[in-house]
Amino acid sequence: MSTNQFTPLDLPSLLAPSIEAATDRMETDRDVPEELVRELRDAGAFRLLTPRELGGFEAPLATVLEVYEGFGRLDVSVAWSVWNANWGFLAALLDEAGTARVWGDGREPVFANSGMPGIAVPTEEGYLLSGTWRIVSGVTRADWLALVGVVTRDGGPGPTRTGAPDARLFVLRRDQVSIRDTWNVSGMLGTGSNDVVVENALVPHELVARVDEPARIKRPLYQGFIPALVIPGCTAVVLGAAHAAVQRTVALALSKGTFTGGTLARSAHTQAVIGRSQAALKAARLLLLSAAAALDTAGEHGEAVTLDQRADLRAAMSHAARVSREVLVAMYELGSSSSLYRGDPVERLFRDGMVALQHANHSAAFFEAAGRVRFGMDPGMPLF
Repeated sequence: MSTNQFTPLDLPSLLAPSIEAATDRMETDRDVPEELVRELRDAGAFRLLTPRELGGFEAPLATVLEVYEGFGRLDVSVAWSVWNANWGFLAALLDEAGTARVWGDGREPVFANSGMPGIAVPTEEGYLLSGTWRIVSGVTRADWLALVGVVTRDGGPGPTRTGAPDARLFVLRRDQVSIRDTWNVSGMLGTGSNDVVVENALVPHELVARVDEPARIKRPLYQGFIPALVIPGCTAVVLGAAHAAVQRTVALALSKGTFTGGTLARSAHTQAVIGRSQAALKAARLLLLSAAAALDTAGEHGEAVTLDQRADLRAAMSHAARVSREVLVAMYELGSSSSLYRGDPVERLFRDGMVALQHANHSAAFFEAAGRVRFGMDPGMPLF
């Protein structure tokens, strides 16, 4: 399937039948089925941020977030896996030799990643990377891993010019890591988010990237704040889940009876909760996409992404997370006893959505960091 036959926004609807068919297997196998991963890859779902010369869409961030949200309306585990695998922007950060090693076979690589830092010791050939990375979504289906490591020299972290730890991205083949089967959780079972252990894996210089230096490819998508290509994706996923929960609850309410007689849909309370939830979700979605679009516009104009714009993005993420949590709880409550049973759509959306909201990117502390920026202070958080 060629990526020029459709737009990225078409992907969720194109893949919806295959995703729906895999729902039960993801719950039991605790992973996305291999055949669905292949279909997602072949359709282009993992090349949203990949440069055009490598067959990617090189889509604007706002568009990419809409795609993640679309997948989130179908299945949270699949949407999360698509988000976590979209590291094609690494081709803009690695040198040509590194890009050739990862993309050399002409097939879009499937990535997994983790922002938890390991330890990297410099050698003549590259770096020896060691550490344990927890909750690495999609690792069993990945071809390559992008892991954060802190470069150490003389037994301690090697600081950068700004005095911060020298953190870099290290790209490893999956056969260089050990996977621990630890994903025994209540929701998002299909992400296969197991732990990864690495012991003195050699990562050559050409497979090491930095996010604090200009990208090699000088085009708008890659000239802004690189972490912003990653961090808001999880929020788009939970917005999609919350929207789907509202749709499913509306469908249930049309036929579900109440103990006072009539259907749930006839209740003024139900009507108010649905109306309020839809309005809140739409507003949160627009705010998130607007903040992302501002970063896209800066790149198109060759302007640096400002700290205020990054604060806008983080605040929009935190706001959307709070709204999504409130909506998921409200839909679960409206469903009453129906929401208790496995197999009920809202029951699974509630479980999956709540697990997604536990991600560090949804911490309420980012509201505080955004507020500090408004007072002219340093946000005081990494990758803000």
